[in-house]
Amino acid sequence: MPNWLRTLSLSNKLVLTILVCLVLPSIVSVNVSNLFTRDVIRSQVTENSQEAMRVVNQFAAGQIKNMVYVMNFVQFDEELQLSIRELGRMNESTTQGDILYHKQKISKRLDTVINSLGHLNVTILLPNKEYVASYSTFSNDPRAIFDKSWFQDIDKVSGYNVMWVGAEPNDGLQIPNKPYLLTAAKPLRTNASTYGYVIVSSEMDAFQQLFDQYKANEVMVIIDRQGRVVVDKDYSSIGTPFPYFEQLPTSDSFSFPKVAGEEFILLSEQITPEWQIVSVSPYKKAAQKIESFRQTDFLIQLLFLILFAVILLYMVRALTKPIAKLVQTVVQIESGQLSERSNITGGDEVGRLGYVFDRMIGRIERMIKENLHEQELKRKAELAMLQAQINPHFLFNVLNSIRLKIIMKGDEENAELISSLSSVLRMTINRNNEFIMLHEEIEINEHYIRLLNSRHGDRVVLHIEAASDTLMLEVPRFMLQPLIENAYIHGLKSKPGEIIIASRKCEDGRLQVEIRDSGIGMTAENLATLKAHLEAKSLGNTEDGRKGLLSGIGIHNVFERLKLIYGNRFEYDIESMPDQGTSIVLRFPDNGEKGEKDVFGYDR
Repeated sequence: MPNWLRTLSLSNKLVLTILVCLVLPSIVSVNVSNLFTRDVIRSQVTENSQEAMRVVNQFAAGQIKNMVYVMNFVQFDEELQLSIRELGRMNESTTQGDILYHKQKISKRLDTVINSLGHLNVTILLPNKEYVASYSTFSNDPRAIFDKSWFQDIDKVSGYNVMWVGAEPNDGLQIPNKPYLLTAAKPLRTNASTYGYVIVSSEMDAFQQLFDQYKANEVMVIIDRQGRVVVDKDYSSIGTPFPYFEQLPTSDSFSFPKVAGEEFILLSEQITPEWQIVSVSPYKKAAQKIESFRQTDFLIQLLFLILFAVILLYMVRALTKPIAKLVQTVVQIESGQLSERSNITGGDEVGRLGYVFDRMIGRIERMIKENLHEQELKRKAELAMLQAQINPHFLFNVLNSIRLKIIMKGDEENAELISSLSSVLRMTINRNNEFIMLHEEIEINEHYIRLLNSRHGDRVVLHIEAASDTLMLEVPRFMLQPLIENAYIHGLKSKPGEIIIASRKCEDGRLQVEIRDSGIGMTAENLATLKAHLEAKSLGNTEDGRKGLLSGIGIHNVFERLKLIYGNRFEYDIESMPDQGTSIVLRFPDNGEKGEKDVFGYDR
C-alpha cells in the first residue's frame, strides 16, 4: 500500500474506496463495449475474407489436382509405360522412324487427357536424352530442363511423391509470352528403378484473372515453404520474398498485422505440402455509432458521482466519529493502560463493537494474569522433572559395583554377564557416533550372544573369522545385532549350533561382512518369498507367519538403513538351504563412505 494511502483517515479511505468502485465499473463498461464492437467487426471481416479464400482455394485445388492427375496418368497408364520404356531404350543405332513412331504414339495418348484439362504443358524426359512434349518444340529444346538447378534434386523425391518446383521461368523454352509457368515434376519409377521424368506446367492466366478480381489494396498470392511468391497477378513479384511471411498465421488461420499504421487481416490456407494461398486485405473499422451516447452517459455518471461524493463525505464523517474514539482507546491500551475503556454505546454496529471491545479487553487482562501464573507453575514442573532424571553414568557405575561384589564372592560367570549387560547398555545409550570400528561392533555382539545364552543355556557358539585388515574399518552402529538376533532366534530355533561372523576386503575395495548360522535354513520357496518382500518393501506371512514377520522386519530395517547410508554402492545376498543354515552377505564401502544421491534422495 502506498505511504500516502496509509496516512489517510478511515473516513477518507472509505470515500476514496467508494469513488474507485464507481469509476472503475464505468471505465470497464466503456472498454468492454469497445471490445465487443471490435470483435463483431473482426468476425464479419474475417468471414468475408475466408469465403473469398475458399473460392480461390477450390479453384487452385482443382488446378493442382489436374497436374497430379496427368503425372499419375503418365506413370501408371500401361500403354504409356510400354511406349516410354521403348523410347528410353533407343540409341544411336535406332532409326529416326522408330523414334518418331514412339513419340507420336505417346503424344496421341497424352492428348486424350490434356485436351480436357485446360492449359497444361507436359514434358517427358528420358535418361537417354529423348523427350516427348505436348507443346511445340520447333525452336525450343526441352532437354535444357536437365540443366535446371532444381532438376538435380528430383531423384531425391521418395516413392510416388511430387516435386513442387513452383514458378519456373519460361525462358522461351515452352510457351512464348509467358514469363512464368506453375511447374511440378516427379520421377517415373518401377521396382525402385527410374526410367524417366514427367514435368507438368500450368499457365498462370486463370490464377491471375481470379486474383485481378480483388481491389487494388487487396493481395492474393501463392507462396512456397521458403516464403517466395509462386503465383501473383503481377509477374514482377514472382520469385521475390513475400513481405509478410514472418507474420503469417498457422495454416488455415488468420492474424491482424499492422502495415504502415493500417491494420490488415492476413489469412493462409495450405493447398500442397509446399504451397499455400495467402490473402492480405485491409481491416476497416466499424463506425462508432454509439460513441456520442457513451460519452453522454459517462458525463451524467460523473456528475452524479461528484454529487454523491459531497453527500458521502458528510455522512462518513458523522458515522466514523465513534470509531475515532475507539481508536484513541486502543492507542491508550497499547501503551499499557489495560484499565482504559471506550464506553461507546448504541444499538448499531459501532455501539455493539465498542461494547464487545470493552468486554474483550477485560477478558484479556484476566487471561494475562492467569497465563503468568501458569508459566510459573510450568517452570516449577520442569525443574522437578529435571531433578528426577537419572544420569546414565550412575547406572553404569552401579552395575560395575555389583560386578565387583560378585567377583569378590567368586561368581565370575555372573560377573561376566553383568559386564556384558553393561557394555550392551552403554552402546545402546551412547548415540554420539553413527559409525564404530568393526572390532567394536563384533565385541558388542559377543556380549549380546553371551546374554542370550544365559537365558536359553550355553547352546550357541559365536565364531569370528574377520580379516585383520578389516577390524579397524568403520561400520554403522548396530548393523550386525538384528542379523545376529535373527540367526539366533529364527535360524537355530531351539537346537544348539554356531553363528559365524566373517569379514574381508573385496577386489573393488568394498567391505564384505557375512553372518552364517547352522540352523534350520529355509526352503527355496520361502527364500524367494523373503527376497521378494525385501525388494518390494512390503512383507507378508510365509508358511511360518511369525518367522516371516520378525525375521523379515529385522533384515529389512538393516538393509534400508545401509541403503540410506551408502546408496547404490550397497549390495546384499541371502542364501539358505533346509537343515544347512542361512548366510547373509553385506557389501558396502569402508570408512563410512556414503553413496551419492540427488536432491530428492535417489541414487545417482
